[in-house]
Amino acid sequence: MRILTVRQPWAWAIIHGGKTVENRTRNIAGTYRGPIAIHAGKAFDYDAFGDTGPMGDLLAGALSAGEEIIFEPGAIIGIVDLTEVHHSTRQETQHPTCWAPDENLMDRGIGYCSPWAQSGAIHLVLANPRPLAKPIPYKGMLGLRELPAGVADHVLAEAGPVIELTPRPGVRAHDRALTAYGRNPMTTRHEETAHA
Repeated sequence: MRILTVRQPWAWAIIHGGKTVENRTRNIAGTYRGPIAIHAGKAFDYDAFGDTGPMGDLLAGALSAGEEIIFEPGAIIGIVDLTEVHHSTRQETQHPTCWAPDENLMDRGIGYCSPWAQSGAIHLVLANPRPLAKPIPYKGMLGLRELPAGVADHVLAEAGPVIELTPRPGVRAHDRALTAYGRNPMTTRHEETAHA
């Protein structure tokens, strides 16, 4: 198993919010395809609150509902499967569904492989998010690296079932995450314990 450190709130969005693409400037995965432990870095991307794409929708939904996101900095929070790696532009890849679209095509849902995909980036395509029952404190590092066997075993033991995030017309990503997770993933662990 590999591990990838991602800043918050993006790490949370990968595990709980339906973020299906991690954008990178280079192919950090090489030929690797398989499970990746998502490590929530200690750094926080405050600019994400101004995002006009799916992250903005996700955070706006949480804030307007008065909810709080579980950030768990400096911990492994879940597992995803890396299923594919490709470049965003058609001239650099043979991927049939990922290319630089024009505005009219994007309005009809034709274009990049995911709403989370960015132009000019390498897309790490992620699937099957599985949150950990209890986040595992771990030191983050740059790149996609091998997770020691003992830690990987611990991560697998804490992993829950796959979160199914089925898009439905008129439903924000935030609402899909709440429905799929079976509880409100935007409360603090303290609040969950108090209500149990």
